[in-house]
Amino acid sequence: MGSALSSLVIIGTWFLLVLGALSAICWAGCVWMARRRRAVAVGLGFLAALLMLATAADTVNAHYGYLPRAADVLGLTSWPTASVREVVGPAPRPHPDGAVVHLPIAGVHSGFGTHSALVYVPPQYFTEPDARFPVVYLFHGSPGIPLDWYRAGQAAKTGAALARAGRPAILVAPPLGHGWLDDSECVDRPGERIETYLVEDVLPTVDNLLRAVPDRSGRVFAGISAGGFCALNLGLRHRDLVGTIVDISGLARPTHSGGMTGLFGNRPDLAAVTAANTPESYSATLPPNPPTRVWLSCGLMDFGPLGDIRKMALALYGRPGFTTVLRPRPGGHDFGVWRPALRDGLRWALP
Repeated sequence: MGSALSSLVIIGTWFLLVLGALSAICWAGCVWMARRRRAVAVGLGFLAALLMLATAADTVNAHYGYLPRAADVLGLTSWPTASVREVVGPAPRPHPDGAVVHLPIAGVHSGFGTHSALVYVPPQYFTEPDARFPVVYLFHGSPGIPLDWYRAGQAAKTGAALARAGRPAILVAPPLGHGWLDDSECVDRPGERIETYLVEDVLPTVDNLLRAVPDRSGRVFAGISAGGFCALNLGLRHRDLVGTIVDISGLARPTHSGGMTGLFGNRPDLAAVTAANTPESYSATLPPNPPTRVWLSCGLMDFGPLGDIRKMALALYGRPGFTTVLRPRPGGHDFGVWRPALRDGLRWALP
């Protein structure tokens, strides 16, 4: 049953047509039974209304590609899993497609608390006990949570494909806030120091507990939407720690519903702090070293981020010390763009 739900795609045209047809049949039955058996008519009407709501919800879901499978809607795991003990301990059993683990990471330096990152480890991690692997840090969007990378983003599937192609990597999806609606922009702000959490807590924990390549050459920052801004801004601000950036549909400036005061707080150096976290402003002053690779992608119908992505490509292309690639693709601001963009971006990013 679990396997069937894992493979049942609910965002395809035929699934939506079936839902719509069932709704129409129930409405027709409701009308036909209205003067015959009132209780049956009420039941059919209620079922028709539920099917209409499901059809509308799934139409929106199909547009964004957020929950592709029935298992995702039901909160079931549709990817291979392992325990932390199998990953950090000796003699693990093989996992042919790799596995995803929940890795607790304490906010020792940030004060952010202890939160679990969703970590994919490739099959070679279990069969090659002396090997070390590059690490891709996956930054989710806002609204969003790390789980999005494995449901809509299909990160485990991408990781397994990379491993089969001889490019095995560890994929780490950490939390970037306290909840689904928390738009931290991955900065340090009053009450929430996400930049410090990522740089001083997450990276060292991964290096200490997992067989990661523990230097900038083995680290990739990758993100979508608000997470794309995180990857770009953190990657450019910490070039000593990361060698490659994959920015998908990210803006080149911080945004927040409360403005910059809502993001950074009411502080006397607000303008300077904002500028220091605005890649489109500071990119012109970046030194050539250490060398940095930047891969930029966005949907051609995603006009706001597309403009910023192109702006960053122009700012970085040809600059000493930067290798910059721009790969726009058909589509908008959704996982229909982000899934293949992540796949192609990591193929480029990983050796």
